[in-house]
Amino acid sequence: MAEDYLLTQYAVTDLAAITRGRGAWGTEDEGLKSSVGWVPINQVISPFDGIPASNPWGSHGDCRLRPDSDSLVDVALEGGPRLRFALCDITDLAGDEAGVCARSFLRRMIEALGARGLRIMASFEQEFWLRLPGAPTATPGFSLQRAIGHEPFGSSLMALLERAAISPEMLLAEFAPEQFELTLAPAFGLAAADRAVVSRELTRAAARHAGGHASFAPTRAPGGIGSGVHVHLSLWDMDGKPVLHDPDGPGGLSAIGQAFSAGVVRHMAALCALTASSVISYERLQPHRWSSAYTCMGDRNREAALRICPIVSTSATPPASQFNVEYRAADATANPYLVLGGLIAAGLNGIAENLDAPPLINTDPSEMAQADLDALGIKRLPQSLDEALDRLEADDVLCSALGAPLVEAYLLAKRHEARECAEMTLDSTYAAYAEIY
Repeated sequence: MAEDYLLTQYAVTDLAAITRGRGAWGTEDEGLKSSVGWVPINQVISPFDGIPASNPWGSHGDCRLRPDSDSLVDVALEGGPRLRFALCDITDLAGDEAGVCARSFLRRMIEALGARGLRIMASFEQEFWLRLPGAPTATPGFSLQRAIGHEPFGSSLMALLERAAISPEMLLAEFAPEQFELTLAPAFGLAAADRAVVSRELTRAAARHAGGHASFAPTRAPGGIGSGVHVHLSLWDMDGKPVLHDPDGPGGLSAIGQAFSAGVVRHMAALCALTASSVISYERLQPHRWSSAYTCMGDRNREAALRICPIVSTSATPPASQFNVEYRAADATANPYLVLGGLIAAGLNGIAENLDAPPLINTDPSEMAQADLDALGIKRLPQSLDEALDRLEADDVLCSALGAPLVEAYLLAKRHEARECAEMTLDSTYAAYAEIY
């Protein structure tokens, strides 16, 4: 009977962090399809739906979207439609990894980390803009006025995320007008990036259903306050023991934590191409913004791009299990699988070379003398998407980890996006990103 059928979306997050896909009609009892058709060039479509004129595929090529049953989301909005979608890997027609699949790249990096007897736990802490009919727009930052003024939406959203099994923890009013932050419980490996994707899609869907709009764009106007993504990371062994922490190490880092962190700092300029991946991302990565602007690590310093987070002595959770570092030079125009995979690749390079801990900077780097920055090897982060892409292209470690097909596709897509923005007015560029993300 027709009422027994439902539409399931088979979804993949592309290189512009837009989750695209196609819907298949079937009964719930039939389960997920083994795969559905896809087109390779879809991975390099820009957020503005432009396609690079010069690309490896043109009108040719076929691939498949293979769903991960563990990622299936099947929830209903309160008083609204049922949402059912599964996150997918991109494969070739033989079922092998397609070179342009970001989710498969993260899988490979997780496997490489596992070969060293390690697992990564991560959580994506995401800021976003929320506009709802009838909700206050000019409330103080972090205020109960704003939080209460957006009820019952906030409680409804958290309940929706809980039903989707992605473990929401906090929803708080942020600093800027209409700005909120959503935090999720940490998860191992692929699940952490999946949760980031699912939470963005469900937040947008819930806002639309309420007659409003949610945007994860990194900023909404030149000189405006930014919305970022802070990626919290910790390392664990295969027996479930946390291994990032040593109370006697610099900043509380273990030897392996020092090496991993040093690898992230070493490759930070190139990582920005993967983690701050839009033209307007670099408006956010400025000094005095608490967003990070320099290649450095700090102990509880929010001007550092890599921050050692505090241990809460009153918590029942053991210090080693609490301990984590936070990568701050990211936003939601970046594909979460590329973000986490890139951080693992950089950290693995630090472990392979047994790097010493980077110097801990506990002041605003922009206020340090240039001679002191030079002595510590601290440099300015890229100040444009084009600069970041050049740094990525020159980084042999990250390019090798990504693989030639993914690097070539990513550089192609992102340089095309930059050209599209160059043909737009500044105001229309910001407005377009705010609408799309």
